[in-house]
Amino acid sequence: MESKDIMLLVIILAVILGSGFIFYIIVGGFNKKTASQTPAPTPQPAHQPTKAVDEKEKHLFPLKLQAYERIVLFMERIEPSSLVMRTKEGEMTSAQLHGALLNNIRQEYEHNVAQQIYISENAWNLVKQAKEETIRIVNIAANSMDKDSSGNDLTRDIFEKMMVLPKSPSQIALDYVKQEIKEII
Repeated sequence: MESKDIMLLVIILAVILGSGFIFYIIVGGFNKKTASQTPAPTPQPAHQPTKAVDEKEKHLFPLKLQAYERIVLFMERIEPSSLVMRTKEGEMTSAQLHGALLNNIRQEYEHNVAQQIYISENAWNLVKQAKEETIRIVNIAANSMDKDSSGNDLTRDIFEKMMVLPKSPSQIALDYVKQEIKEII
């Protein structure tokens, strides 16, 4: 058998086994150079680590910035005033609206949870706290409703609860996130 035939068999075997790891190990073995073929490592200048860090930051900066943008959008989307207006449909009962609001908050959070790896721990903790506090406000308002209350009643109660706060939970987190963005830019 020729080398190409062996390579084809290995590829087919890897596909059949359905394991990319096995494929990588087997094919990687064909591509390894012998010690005599491997060139000796060249000494790196002393300033190289700084260059590597700069290169790393160069690639990470857009990801960090995008993460902060998505967190800002998340905070805006769970702000109770925009959340209610975006979620409320027709003649919902308060129970229906309550469920829809909680579902919407959780979906938004799950959609953005990976952003925590790019933002500071303090910022992420405030984002989580804003989400939890918003859920708490919605729950308190929903628990004060009668069984036959409408979605409009729940909306009014949520807005009343928000009006007594100096700042919404989302706004507190947003202010912090915006300050961090200014510092990294």
